[in-house]
Amino acid sequence: MENKKKEQCLFVVRSGMYNEPLTTKGTVGEEGGRTVYTWTEKHNENEKETHFTLTLIKNESKAIVIRNGDVTSRMVFESGNKTTSTMNTTFGPIEVVIDTEYINFPGGLIDGAEISYTLDPDSGDPIRNIFSIKRLLQNEEI
Repeated sequence: MENKKKEQCLFVVRSGMYNEPLTTKGTVGEEGGRTVYTWTEKHNENEKETHFTLTLIKNESKAIVIRNGDVTSRMVFESGNKTTSTMNTTFGPIEVVIDTEYINFPGGLIDGAEISYTLDPDSGDPIRNIFSIKRLLQNEEI
């Protein structure tokens, strides 16, 4: 697959971790058969800006999310598998087991991705979540 240059665009990011979807600027591009999204999030004035990179590897049914901000982590999602990650927080490192139900990859009419998973922190209170990122067609604000 040939590489496409990164395009600036607007995304809508949805997560069960937040009540409202977030519209944010970012980039999307192809790198060696991988789709790579980058964006920033800031949900309130008390948190610093968080930078995200989502790498989708369709032929491996895998997604990798790197997060740098108040919390830093590198989380690997593999459809039908459990993986382990460490989230570095102001309270110290938290080990989590990620049980990925499915990953919907971009293609056809979908210009984005969706990941359904459960996070099981070492505290033992599993958190179920569906995360999605969707590219918006209107890019006038960029």
